[in-house]
Amino acid sequence: MGGNDVDPVAYAQALGASAARLGRGLHWALNDRKRHFHAFLHRKHLSNVLFVGITGSAGKTSTKDFATRVLSTLGECQCSDRSGNEHSRVEETVLSTRREHRFCVVEMSASEPDYLNRSIRVVRPRIAVLTVVALEHFSAFRSIDAIAAEKRKLIDALPPGGVAVLNRDDPQVRAIGESRAGPTIWVGRDEGATVRLIDAQSAWPAPLTLVVEFEGKRYELITRLHGMQLVTSLLCALGVGLAADVRIDDALEALGGATNSPGRMQVETLEDGVTFVRDDFKAPQWSLQAPLDFLREAHARRKVAVIGTISDTPNEPARRYAKAARAALEVADLVLLVGPHTISTERANRIRSDGSLRLYPSTRDAAAFLRSELRSGDVVLLKGTNKADHLVRILLDRRKAVQCWESSCRKIMFCDECPRAWTPVSEFAGPTAPATARTPASTATGSAPRPGSATIVVGLGNPGDRYRHTVHNVGQLVLDRLAERTGASWATGRHGLEARLSIDGSPAILLKLDQPMNCSGNGLSAYLEECGYQASDCIVVLDDADLPLGRARVKRNGGDAGHKGMRSILQALSTDVIRRVRVGVRGRGEGQQASEFVLSRTDTRDDTILAAGLATAERLTLELMTERSQHEIASAR
Repeated sequence: MGGNDVDPVAYAQALGASAARLGRGLHWALNDRKRHFHAFLHRKHLSNVLFVGITGSAGKTSTKDFATRVLSTLGECQCSDRSGNEHSRVEETVLSTRREHRFCVVEMSASEPDYLNRSIRVVRPRIAVLTVVALEHFSAFRSIDAIAAEKRKLIDALPPGGVAVLNRDDPQVRAIGESRAGPTIWVGRDEGATVRLIDAQSAWPAPLTLVVEFEGKRYELITRLHGMQLVTSLLCALGVGLAADVRIDDALEALGGATNSPGRMQVETLEDGVTFVRDDFKAPQWSLQAPLDFLREAHARRKVAVIGTISDTPNEPARRYAKAARAALEVADLVLLVGPHTISTERANRIRSDGSLRLYPSTRDAAAFLRSELRSGDVVLLKGTNKADHLVRILLDRRKAVQCWESSCRKIMFCDECPRAWTPVSEFAGPTAPATARTPASTATGSAPRPGSATIVVGLGNPGDRYRHTVHNVGQLVLDRLAERTGASWATGRHGLEARLSIDGSPAILLKLDQPMNCSGNGLSAYLEECGYQASDCIVVLDDADLPLGRARVKRNGGDAGHKGMRSILQALSTDVIRRVRVGVRGRGEGQQASEFVLSRTDTRDDTILAAGLATAERLTLELMTERSQHEIASAR
């Protein structure tokens, strides 16, 4: 069969797989519209229920939980489940609300422009809360003003007589409130606050204690909570209570019994005397300081900070994690940076070289070290992004040996809610490997290949003909050139298209994953596990907006440089020692948003320049493959 022939069986299988995906997508879309329509109609029959909508860059879940406790003093209150704030969860909350409920408190996400519109259309709140505006979801909005404009939609949607509960200490929130004419309950330290914070203290093991002032009278609130970052949520919950005519004494009594929401400054002391402080649901850079301040004030034998993935910030990984390391070392006796990003913190070695900073490529490695390191009286802060790190497994593993150390499942739920956590199945847990710490200065820049293994060349891109000639798919275009040069034929495999070839007598596989770009890590991880390959066997070819159009460069390790496909791979494989060939695309799409630019087509006036970059990338990829095959030949001797 020639290089351009089509295998009819493989073609039929590919058509069947495409039809199945289309069918699943269509089924999901129809169900999604149906749920939205039903929730919209159901809301019309709930005019007797007072709906409360809560949004903000932080504190939504805690505010929702605290407000629910306060409102429950007057009657039955429905609320969002856990941190369910996306469209489907908002609509499920509305659909589960009955006429006998007196209140319904709904947490609402604003993760991208216009995302709030749909939730507002269904909920139509009479009380709206805005906690804080910060650089959350930066890649979607690109500025704090754009984030504020999205969140103010909830306030603007209030009906006549609807009440806004706003944080007066936040300048963006304050500007939103001062521009509105309707009734507003202000909370915060500012003198103009309706519920004014006079004092707050939180020094472990003492609980968070507040003194607030309302209508000229002062009240003390002694909580069962820990962490100053919960103050705003408590104040907003008091504001919601006042807006719903709850007596302030009753509201304070209800909040006195409140407990932390999971993963939000949740404190747990184990039988061995080690105390964990879990602030591990998410970790944008701006949110790190508050839990570190808590650690600074804590009274403990030793203070340990474990920092995982810092999410969605404008800083490059090297600066992001070096900054986090510096801040943590100021307050903690021992700092662990955990995840594939750790190698990018090489500069952190200049801060401290006495062993107080340790870098681990995965949560499993960090847990193995801490298993014998921690002692009674230690206070350990876990700060990370749950769906990327699942840092809670460090705590769980001290109770009972965790079996699942998957790093790419992307589940939002915490691991103690997942049946896989303690399921001793090899496909879940994978082989046991000893934990190894490294300091930035001593990190290896590569791994020797295993004799007899194949080189896996992965071209990043989105599947489907509509994306074939887009900027984001230049990695796959390089693979097309390699296949044509070597006469290799493409065939459909379980995880995408494969083309097998030989370089200097050593086997190699070209791989186009059948996964969206941003989920590349899932597909590659599964492929390597099934076929018995390792991260060191891989070469990744990808587009790079930091390189000029027509240039190509080799990179052997380091961070993702903002490329979400590469980020997915580094997280899934728990290492950043992966060879990659970067193809420059800078100069295309000036003035466009990144999401528009990377999906623009390549057949423009710049085609000749881009072709030069593809040719260079093809040459560099071949050189990396040849370099590996020569190493294998030498090893065999």
